[in-house]
Amino acid sequence: MKMKKIAIMCMTVLLAGCNATDLEQQVNELYEKMSQEERIAQLRSGYMNEFFDKQGVLDTAKCRKEIPNGIGHFSQYASQEPIDPNVLRDHVAAMQDWLIHNTPNGIPALFHEEVLSGVNTSGATIYPQQIGQACSFNPELAELKTLQTGTTLRKMGGVLSLSPMVDVCRNPSFNRLEESYGEDGYLSAVMGTAFVRGLQQGDLRKGVGACSKHYLGYGGGGDADEKEMMEEILLPHETMIRLTGSKVVMPGYHAVHGTNCVANGEILNDILRDYVGFDGMVVSDYTAIDQLPDQPDEVHKAAAAINGGNDVDFPRGVDYAHLQEALDQGLVKPEVFERAVKDVLRHKFRSGLFDKDAYLYSKEQITLDTPEERQTAYDIATHGEFGLYLLCPVAAA
Repeated sequence: MKMKKIAIMCMTVLLAGCNATDLEQQVNELYEKMSQEERIAQLRSGYMNEFFDKQGVLDTAKCRKEIPNGIGHFSQYASQEPIDPNVLRDHVAAMQDWLIHNTPNGIPALFHEEVLSGVNTSGATIYPQQIGQACSFNPELAELKTLQTGTTLRKMGGVLSLSPMVDVCRNPSFNRLEESYGEDGYLSAVMGTAFVRGLQQGDLRKGVGACSKHYLGYGGGGDADEKEMMEEILLPHETMIRLTGSKVVMPGYHAVHGTNCVANGEILNDILRDYVGFDGMVVSDYTAIDQLPDQPDEVHKAAAAINGGNDVDFPRGVDYAHLQEALDQGLVKPEVFERAVKDVLRHKFRSGLFDKDAYLYSKEQITLDTPEERQTAYDIATHGEFGLYLLCPVAAA
Protein backbone atom coordinates (compact mmCIF):
# COMPACT_ATOMS: atom_id res chain seq x y z
CA MET A 1 0.00 0.00 0.00
CA LYS A 2 2.83 2.39 0.90
CA MET A 3 4.63 1.71 -2.41
CA LYS A 4 1.37 2.25 -4.27
CA LYS A 5 0.94 5.68 -2.66
CA ILE A 6 4.51 6.61 -3.55
CA ALA A 7 3.95 5.52 -7.16
CA ILE A 8 0.79 7.60 -7.38
CA MET A 9 2.61 10.64 -5.96
CA CYS A 10 5.46 10.22 -8.46
CA MET A 11 3.01 9.90 -11.35
CA THR A 12 1.19 13.05 -10.18
CA VAL A 13 4.44 15.01 -10.09
CA LEU A 14 5.42 13.64 -13.52
CA LEU A 15 2.07 14.59 -15.07
CA ALA A 16 2.25 18.07 -13.53
CA GLY A 17 5.69 18.48 -15.08
CA CYS A 18 4.39 17.32 -18.47
CA ASN A 19 1.44 19.71 -18.28
CA ALA A 20 3.77 22.60 -17.43
CA THR A 21 6.01 21.70 -20.37
CA ASP A 22 3.03 21.52 -22.74
CA LEU A 23 1.79 24.88 -21.49
CA GLU A 24 5.12 26.59 -22.08
CA GLN A 25 5.35 25.08 -25.54
CA GLN A 26 1.91 26.43 -26.41
CA VAL A 27 2.80 29.88 -25.06
CA ASN A 28 6.10 29.96 -26.95
CA GLU A 29 4.56 28.83 -30.23
CA LEU A 30 1.83 31.47 -30.08
CA TYR A 31 4.29 34.19 -29.10
CA GLU A 32 6.46 33.41 -32.13
CA LYS A 33 3.45 33.69 -34.46
CA MET A 34 2.48 37.13 -33.20
CA SER A 35 3.51 40.47 -34.64
CA GLN A 36 5.00 43.06 -32.32
CA GLU A 37 1.77 45.04 -32.51
CA GLU A 38 -0.21 42.02 -31.36
CA ARG A 39 2.16 41.44 -28.47
CA ILE A 40 1.83 45.01 -27.22
CA ALA A 41 -1.95 44.79 -27.56
CA GLN A 42 -1.98 41.90 -25.06
CA LEU A 43 -0.54 44.21 -22.41
CA ARG A 44 -3.28 46.80 -22.82
CA SER A 45 -6.96 47.07 -21.87
CA GLY A 46 -10.09 49.06 -22.68
CA TYR A 47 -13.80 49.44 -21.96
CA MET A 48 -16.12 47.12 -23.88
CA ASN A 49 -19.19 49.37 -23.79
CA GLU A 50 -17.38 51.95 -25.94
CA PHE A 51 -17.50 49.52 -28.87
CA PHE A 52 -21.31 49.19 -28.86
CA ASP A 53 -23.79 51.70 -30.24
CA LYS A 54 -26.94 52.90 -28.46
CA GLN A 55 -28.88 49.97 -29.87
CA GLY A 56 -26.39 47.52 -28.37
CA VAL A 57 -24.83 46.53 -31.70
CA LEU A 58 -21.09 45.99 -31.96
CA ASP A 59 -19.41 48.72 -34.01
CA THR A 60 -17.13 46.54 -36.13
CA ALA A 61 -15.70 49.55 -37.98
CA LYS A 62 -14.51 50.97 -34.65
CA CYS A 63 -13.07 47.58 -33.73
CA ARG A 64 -11.09 47.43 -36.97
CA LYS A 65 -9.82 50.95 -36.38
CA GLU A 66 -8.94 50.76 -32.68
CA ILE A 67 -8.14 47.09 -31.97
CA PRO A 68 -7.05 45.57 -35.32
CA ASN A 69 -4.41 43.50 -33.52
CA GLY A 70 -6.73 42.42 -30.73
CA ILE A 71 -6.69 43.49 -27.11
CA GLY A 72 -5.54 41.75 -23.97
CA HIS A 73 -8.26 42.77 -21.52
CA PHE A 74 -11.51 44.60 -20.95
CA SER A 75 -11.75 46.63 -17.75
CA GLN A 76 -14.65 46.39 -15.30
CA TYR A 77 -16.91 45.29 -18.10
CA ALA A 78 -19.98 44.57 -15.95
CA SER A 79 -20.23 47.84 -14.02
CA GLN A 80 -19.92 50.52 -16.68
CA GLU A 81 -23.67 50.93 -17.09
CA PRO A 82 -26.87 49.26 -15.76
CA ILE A 83 -27.63 46.38 -18.11
CA ASP A 84 -29.45 43.06 -18.03
CA PRO A 85 -26.95 40.23 -17.39
CA ASN A 86 -28.12 38.35 -20.47
CA VAL A 87 -27.61 41.40 -22.67
CA LEU A 88 -24.20 41.92 -21.10
CA ARG A 89 -23.33 38.28 -21.83
CA ASP A 90 -24.44 38.77 -25.44
CA HIS A 91 -22.11 41.78 -25.73
CA VAL A 92 -19.22 39.68 -24.45
CA ALA A 93 -20.12 36.95 -26.96
CA ALA A 94 -20.17 39.43 -29.84
CA MET A 95 -16.81 40.93 -28.85
CA GLN A 96 -15.11 37.59 -28.33
CA ASP A 97 -16.46 36.33 -31.64
CA TRP A 98 -15.10 39.40 -33.42
CA LEU A 99 -11.67 39.03 -31.81
CA ILE A 100 -11.45 35.33 -32.64
CA HIS A 101 -12.44 35.76 -36.30
CA ASN A 102 -11.08 39.20 -37.21
CA THR A 103 -7.67 39.58 -35.57
CA PRO A 104 -4.42 37.98 -36.82
CA ASN A 105 -4.20 35.15 -34.28
CA GLY A 106 -7.76 35.20 -32.95
CA ILE A 107 -6.82 35.69 -29.30
CA PRO A 108 -9.81 36.14 -26.93
CA ALA A 109 -9.76 38.88 -24.29
CA LEU A 110 -9.79 38.58 -20.51
CA PHE A 111 -12.88 40.32 -19.15
CA HIS A 112 -12.43 41.40 -15.53
CA GLU A 113 -14.61 42.84 -12.79
CA GLU A 114 -14.56 43.58 -9.06
CA VAL A 115 -16.15 40.92 -6.83
CA LEU A 116 -15.27 41.95 -3.26
CA SER A 117 -18.91 42.03 -2.17
CA GLY A 118 -20.37 40.07 -5.05
CA VAL A 119 -20.42 40.69 -8.79
CA ASN A 120 -20.12 44.43 -9.30
CA THR A 121 -23.07 44.76 -11.64
CA SER A 122 -26.63 46.06 -11.50
CA GLY A 123 -29.07 43.68 -9.82
CA ALA A 124 -26.53 41.29 -8.32
CA THR A 125 -26.54 40.18 -4.69
CA ILE A 126 -24.60 42.51 -2.41
CA TYR A 127 -22.76 40.46 0.19
CA PRO A 128 -21.20 41.99 3.33
CA GLN A 129 -17.87 43.68 2.82
CA GLN A 130 -14.72 41.75 3.70
CA ILE A 131 -14.20 43.45 7.07
CA GLY A 132 -17.67 42.21 8.04
CA GLN A 133 -16.93 38.73 6.79
CA ALA A 134 -13.69 38.68 8.77
CA CYS A 135 -15.79 39.13 11.93
CA SER A 136 -17.52 35.82 11.19
CA PHE A 137 -14.23 33.87 11.37
CA ASN A 138 -15.98 31.52 8.95
CA PRO A 139 -13.91 30.54 5.89
CA GLU A 140 -16.58 28.07 4.75
CA LEU A 141 -19.01 30.93 4.23
CA ALA A 142 -16.30 32.96 2.53
CA GLU A 143 -15.73 30.13 0.09
CA LEU A 144 -19.46 29.65 -0.55
CA LYS A 145 -19.86 33.36 -1.27
CA THR A 146 -17.19 33.40 -3.96
CA LEU A 147 -18.32 30.08 -5.40
CA GLN A 148 -21.67 31.72 -6.06
CA THR A 149 -20.04 34.92 -7.28
CA GLY A 150 -17.58 33.17 -9.59
CA THR A 151 -20.26 30.94 -11.08
CA THR A 152 -22.41 33.95 -11.93
CA LEU A 153 -19.56 36.06 -13.30
CA ARG A 154 -18.28 33.27 -15.54
CA LYS A 155 -21.77 32.84 -17.00
CA MET A 156 -21.65 36.53 -17.90
CA GLY A 157 -18.31 36.15 -19.65
CA GLY A 158 -16.07 37.26 -16.80
CA VAL A 159 -12.80 35.32 -16.63
CA LEU A 160 -10.83 37.38 -14.13
CA SER A 161 -11.65 39.25 -10.92
CA LEU A 162 -9.69 42.09 -9.36
CA SER A 163 -10.23 40.58 -5.91
CA PRO A 164 -9.64 39.76 -3.11
CA MET A 165 -7.98 42.55 -1.20
CA VAL A 166 -5.77 41.01 1.47
CA ASP A 167 -3.96 44.09 2.72
CA VAL A 168 -3.10 43.74 6.39
CA CYS A 169 -4.58 47.08 7.49
CA ARG A 170 -3.29 48.47 10.77
CA ASN A 171 -4.23 52.06 10.17
CA PRO A 172 -7.85 52.63 11.31
CA SER A 173 -8.11 55.82 9.22
CA PHE A 174 -7.22 54.04 5.96
CA ASN A 175 -10.03 54.95 3.58
CA ARG A 176 -10.40 51.43 2.14
CA LEU A 177 -10.30 49.53 5.42
CA GLU A 178 -13.70 47.94 4.81
CA GLU A 179 -12.34 46.07 1.77
CA SER A 180 -9.76 44.27 3.90
CA TYR A 181 -9.97 41.47 6.46
CA GLY A 182 -8.43 43.74 9.09
CA GLU A 183 -5.15 43.86 10.97
CA ASP A 184 -4.29 40.19 11.41
CA GLY A 185 -2.10 38.54 8.78
CA TYR A 186 -3.16 35.00 9.65
CA LEU A 187 -6.89 35.74 9.50
CA SER A 188 -6.38 37.58 6.20
CA ALA A 189 -4.53 34.54 4.84
CA VAL A 190 -7.25 32.10 5.92
CA MET A 191 -10.10 34.18 4.52
CA GLY A 192 -8.16 35.06 1.38
CA THR A 193 -7.43 31.44 0.53
CA ALA A 194 -11.10 30.57 1.11
CA PHE A 195 -12.03 33.41 -1.24
CA VAL A 196 -9.75 32.01 -3.96
CA ARG A 197 -10.90 28.40 -3.51
CA GLY A 198 -14.51 29.34 -4.06
CA LEU A 199 -13.87 31.74 -6.91
CA GLN A 200 -11.50 29.58 -8.95
CA GLN A 201 -13.25 26.26 -8.17
CA GLY A 202 -9.91 24.48 -8.45
CA ASP A 203 -9.87 24.98 -12.23
CA LEU A 204 -9.41 28.28 -14.06
CA ARG A 205 -11.18 26.73 -17.05
CA LYS A 206 -14.52 26.82 -15.23
CA GLY A 207 -13.95 29.25 -12.36
CA VAL A 208 -12.89 32.89 -12.28
CA GLY A 209 -9.27 33.85 -11.71
CA ALA A 210 -8.48 35.65 -8.47
CA CYS A 211 -6.19 38.67 -8.14
CA SER A 212 -4.25 39.20 -4.93
CA LYS A 213 -4.14 42.89 -4.07
CA HIS A 214 -2.72 45.36 -3.16
CA TYR A 215 0.78 44.02 -3.12
CA LEU A 216 2.69 44.80 -0.85
CA GLY A 217 1.71 46.68 2.31
CA TYR A 218 -1.07 48.95 1.05
CA GLY A 219 -3.11 50.30 3.96
CA GLY A 220 -0.21 49.87 6.36
CA GLY A 221 2.98 47.87 6.31
CA GLY A 222 4.72 49.32 3.28
CA ASP A 223 7.37 50.74 5.61
CA ALA A 224 7.49 47.68 7.90
CA ASP A 225 10.79 46.10 8.90
CA GLU A 226 11.88 42.95 7.07
CA LYS A 227 10.55 40.49 9.68
CA GLU A 228 7.05 42.02 9.76
CA MET A 229 7.00 42.44 5.99
CA MET A 230 7.98 38.86 5.20
CA GLU A 231 6.13 37.08 8.02
CA GLU A 232 2.91 39.08 8.28
CA ILE A 233 2.32 41.53 5.43
CA LEU A 234 3.36 39.05 2.73
CA LEU A 235 1.60 36.09 4.39
CA PRO A 236 -1.90 36.42 2.79
CA HIS A 237 -0.49 36.92 -0.72
CA GLU A 238 2.01 34.09 -0.37
CA THR A 239 -0.60 31.71 1.06
CA MET A 240 -3.06 32.39 -1.76
CA ILE A 241 -0.35 31.79 -4.34
CA ARG A 242 1.22 28.69 -2.79
CA LEU A 243 -1.90 26.92 -1.47
CA THR A 244 -4.71 27.87 -3.85
CA GLY A 245 -2.99 28.67 -7.13
CA SER A 246 -3.79 32.36 -7.32
CA LYS A 247 -2.16 33.49 -10.58
CA VAL A 248 -2.67 37.26 -10.68
CA VAL A 249 -1.20 39.98 -8.47
CA MET A 250 -1.94 43.71 -8.41
CA PRO A 251 0.66 46.09 -6.92
CA GLY A 252 -0.57 48.97 -4.76
CA TYR A 253 -0.36 52.69 -5.50
CA HIS A 254 2.05 53.25 -2.63
CA ALA A 255 5.83 53.00 -2.41
CA VAL A 256 8.01 50.39 -0.68
CA HIS A 257 11.54 51.47 0.19
CA GLY A 258 11.08 54.61 -1.89
CA THR A 259 9.86 52.99 -5.14
CA ASN A 260 6.21 52.79 -6.23
CA CYS A 261 5.04 49.18 -6.13
CA VAL A 262 4.04 49.05 -9.80
CA ALA A 263 7.69 49.64 -10.75
CA ASN A 264 9.36 47.98 -7.77
CA GLY A 265 11.67 45.17 -8.82
CA GLU A 266 12.47 44.31 -5.21
CA ILE A 267 8.91 43.24 -4.40
CA LEU A 268 7.76 42.09 -7.87
CA ASN A 269 10.86 40.22 -9.01
CA ASP A 270 13.05 39.46 -5.97
CA ILE A 271 10.26 38.60 -3.51
CA LEU A 272 7.25 37.64 -5.65
CA ARG A 273 8.84 35.76 -8.52
CA ASP A 274 12.14 34.58 -7.03
CA TYR A 275 11.20 33.90 -3.39
CA VAL A 276 7.49 33.02 -3.60
CA GLY A 277 7.88 31.32 -6.98
CA PHE A 278 5.00 33.20 -8.61
CA ASP A 279 4.63 32.38 -12.31
CA GLY A 280 1.47 34.32 -13.04
CA MET A 281 0.47 37.74 -14.33
CA VAL A 282 1.08 41.12 -12.64
CA VAL A 283 -1.45 43.84 -13.46
CA SER A 284 -1.35 47.50 -12.50
CA ASP A 285 -3.99 49.20 -10.45
CA TYR A 286 -5.93 51.69 -12.53
CA THR A 287 -3.66 54.56 -13.76
CA ALA A 288 -0.92 53.51 -11.31
CA ILE A 289 1.72 53.58 -14.05
CA ASP A 290 0.67 57.04 -15.14
CA GLN A 291 1.07 58.21 -11.54
CA LEU A 292 4.74 57.18 -11.33
CA PRO A 293 6.77 60.13 -10.04
CA ASP A 294 10.07 61.43 -11.41
CA GLN A 295 9.49 60.07 -14.92
CA PRO A 296 9.58 62.62 -17.77
CA ASP A 297 6.96 61.05 -20.06
CA GLU A 298 4.84 58.00 -20.88
CA VAL A 299 7.75 56.21 -22.54
CA HIS A 300 9.82 56.28 -19.36
CA LYS A 301 6.80 55.43 -17.19
CA ALA A 302 6.11 52.35 -19.32
CA ALA A 303 9.76 51.33 -19.16
CA ALA A 304 9.94 51.76 -15.39
CA ALA A 305 6.83 49.62 -14.82
CA ILE A 306 7.66 46.73 -17.13
CA ASN A 307 11.31 46.67 -16.00
CA GLY A 308 10.11 46.61 -12.40
CA GLY A 309 8.05 43.49 -13.05
CA ASN A 310 4.58 44.76 -13.99
CA ASP A 311 3.02 43.01 -17.00
CA VAL A 312 -0.25 44.79 -17.82
CA ASP A 313 -1.32 48.46 -17.91
CA PHE A 314 -4.87 49.01 -16.60
CA PRO A 315 -7.38 50.41 -17.34
CA ARG A 316 -6.55 51.48 -20.93
CA GLY A 317 -2.86 50.86 -21.48
CA VAL A 318 -2.18 54.55 -22.03
CA ASP A 319 1.47 54.29 -21.05
CA TYR A 320 2.12 50.84 -22.54
CA ALA A 321 1.00 52.24 -25.88
CA HIS A 322 4.55 53.68 -25.90
CA LEU A 323 6.33 50.38 -25.25
CA GLN A 324 7.72 50.12 -28.78
CA GLU A 325 9.36 53.52 -28.35
CA ALA A 326 10.84 52.33 -25.06
CA LEU A 327 12.19 49.21 -26.77
CA ASP A 328 13.60 51.20 -29.68
CA GLN A 329 15.37 53.54 -27.27
CA GLY A 330 16.89 50.63 -25.37
CA LEU A 331 14.98 51.47 -22.19
CA VAL A 332 13.39 48.00 -22.09
CA LYS A 333 15.23 44.77 -22.80
CA PRO A 334 13.51 42.37 -25.25
CA GLU A 335 13.51 39.57 -22.66
CA VAL A 336 11.61 41.77 -20.17
CA PHE A 337 8.97 42.56 -22.79
CA GLU A 338 8.76 38.87 -23.74
CA ARG A 339 8.19 37.89 -20.10
CA ALA A 340 5.25 40.27 -19.81
CA VAL A 341 3.52 39.10 -23.00
CA LYS A 342 4.01 35.43 -22.15
CA ASP A 343 2.63 35.97 -18.65
CA VAL A 344 -0.61 37.19 -20.24
CA LEU A 345 -0.76 34.40 -22.81
CA ARG A 346 -0.03 31.80 -20.13
CA HIS A 347 -2.98 33.02 -18.06
CA LYS A 348 -5.26 32.82 -21.09
CA PHE A 349 -4.18 29.24 -21.77
CA ARG A 350 -4.71 28.37 -18.09
CA SER A 351 -8.19 29.88 -18.27
CA GLY A 352 -9.04 27.65 -21.23
CA LEU A 353 -9.60 30.50 -23.67
CA PHE A 354 -7.85 28.58 -26.46
CA ASP A 355 -9.61 25.27 -25.78
CA LYS A 356 -11.68 23.73 -28.55
CA ASP A 357 -14.80 24.04 -26.39
CA ALA A 358 -13.68 27.13 -24.48
CA TYR A 359 -16.05 28.33 -21.75
CA LEU A 360 -16.17 32.00 -22.72
CA TYR A 361 -19.74 32.57 -21.46
CA SER A 362 -22.93 30.66 -20.71
CA LYS A 363 -25.74 30.18 -23.20
CA GLU A 364 -28.35 29.58 -20.50
CA GLN A 365 -30.67 32.19 -19.01
CA ILE A 366 -28.81 34.14 -16.31
CA THR A 367 -30.63 35.11 -13.10
CA LEU A 368 -29.09 37.43 -10.52
CA ASP A 369 -29.78 37.74 -6.80
CA THR A 370 -31.13 34.23 -6.32
CA PRO A 371 -32.63 33.03 -3.01
CA GLU A 372 -29.51 30.95 -2.40
CA GLU A 373 -27.25 33.98 -2.84
CA ARG A 374 -29.44 36.08 -0.54
CA GLN A 375 -29.33 33.37 2.11
CA THR A 376 -25.54 33.30 1.97
CA ALA A 377 -25.40 37.09 2.30
CA TYR A 378 -27.73 36.89 5.32
CA ASP A 379 -25.68 34.13 6.94
CA ILE A 380 -22.45 36.11 6.52
CA ALA A 381 -24.06 39.21 8.00
CA THR A 382 -25.43 37.38 11.04
CA HIS A 383 -22.24 35.42 11.67
CA GLY A 384 -20.24 38.63 11.33
CA GLU A 385 -22.44 40.46 13.81
CA PHE A 386 -22.02 37.63 16.32
CA GLY A 387 -18.24 37.67 15.86
CA LEU A 388 -18.15 41.43 16.36
CA TYR A 389 -20.14 41.04 19.57
CA LEU A 390 -17.62 38.53 20.90
CA LEU A 391 -14.73 40.83 20.06
CA CYS A 392 -16.28 44.07 21.26
CA PRO A 393 -19.70 43.69 22.94
CA VAL A 394 -20.04 47.42 23.71
CA ALA A 395 -19.44 48.44 20.07
CA ALA A 396 -21.75 45.73 18.76
CA ALA A 397 -24.53 46.79 21.09
